Amino acid sequence: MSNVAVDIGNSRIKSALFEGLEKKSSFSCDRPEDLINHYGASNHQWIFGSVQGNNANVRSIFNGEQALYLSHMTPLPISLNYDTPETLGVDRIAAAVGAAIHHPDQNVLVIDCGTCITYDFIDNTGVYQGGAIAPGLKMRTKAMSQFTRQLPDISEEMSQIMLKNLGKSTRECLLAGSLSAIVHEMNGFIDHFLKEYGDLVVMMTGGDTNYFESKLKAPIFADFDLVLTGLNRILIKNQ
Repeated sequence: MSNVAVDIGNSRIKSALFEGLEKKSSFSCDRPEDLINHYGASNHQWIFGSVQGNNANVRSIFNGEQALYLSHMTPLPISLNYDTPETLGVDRIAAAVGAAIHHPDQNVLVIDCGTCITYDFIDNTGVYQGGAIAPGLKMRTKAMSQFTRQLPDISEEMSQIMLKNLGKSTRECLLAGSLSAIVHEMNGFIDHFLKEYGDLVVMMTGGDTNYFESKLKAPIFADFDLVLTGLNRILIKNQ
């Protein structure tokens, strides 16, 4: 059987079809029903990782199908050293697995640039050691509008604004400030871990990766399929 890995995020559903370890195709959509229309319901084993918490809707659609719903209780190829694993986002778990698979026996920092920016560290023994969560790019720009009276909301028009170090309009200043702050934040996290782990590998994933991967001081391995790769490896371990 083929494997279908499904990453249900805050804004989109991303998925990929795997034959063993090899990704054959990918597909994005807005509704779980679209997955059935695209892949068909039979001859697949499914794994779902949802940051939306409640899988009831997905379970009802895939009732009777061979499906695994990722949680902190699912057997993993890595270990979790986390005080509250029940609160750990399944996207972070899957990304950590994907990073450990790509770089076994190495210390890896995963930066996921999505609605929130998450920083997750997996050590060279395959143990997830924790991380940090910060506001994402769109969240920062939207917040400045929501919590002030005069600043505009540029969260839906960022691609149309000229990127500058020094803005010459309020919109340019909002984007420059948000981007620069995140770049400095990322460089700070990377520097911190490099001082402690000289052999550190930095991986970046998520929808806003293109904004940042070329602006950081350290070499970055960008992988937009990191979560899906991790989900597939988790499914293989549980088959």
